[in-house]
Amino acid sequence: MSKYICYDEYGNYTINNCMYLGMDGNPVERTKDSHPYSYDAYVVWQEDSAKGKGNCVYSDRLFQWDTEKYNESCKKVWGNTGQNFGSRSPKDIEKFLSEYYDKEVKLTMIMEGCNVSNGFPYWIFFFENRRFNNE
Repeated sequence: MSKYICYDEYGNYTINNCMYLGMDGNPVERTKDSHPYSYDAYVVWQEDSAKGKGNCVYSDRLFQWDTEKYNESCKKVWGNTGQNFGSRSPKDIEKFLSEYYDKEVKLTMIMEGCNVSNGFPYWIFFFENRRFNNE
């Protein structure tokens, strides 16, 4: 068990004792504790396990694909252009993705992984396009 940020159903985060679990619900082999610069991706927040696997995007790719759009979207939501999503709430990340894609999205899962080439974290966002008549 290790301490990391966990989100509640309202998108608020707290530091709790949590296990590093993969998308399949099983503990990951390489954790932030055992492999701080090459750990396996693990679930940070999940709203609904039955949904959420429709679309996914990596945080570092959003920046790479369109840096200007990324920075503008960050500034609208957080007032800065930071690339660390570790303390950002799911509600705000959902707003950021909606800004970036110019459409309403529903965030369903967040995973954190580690880029083994440089040791920096990245986040994987799973989301669905919002349907206004039946979300």
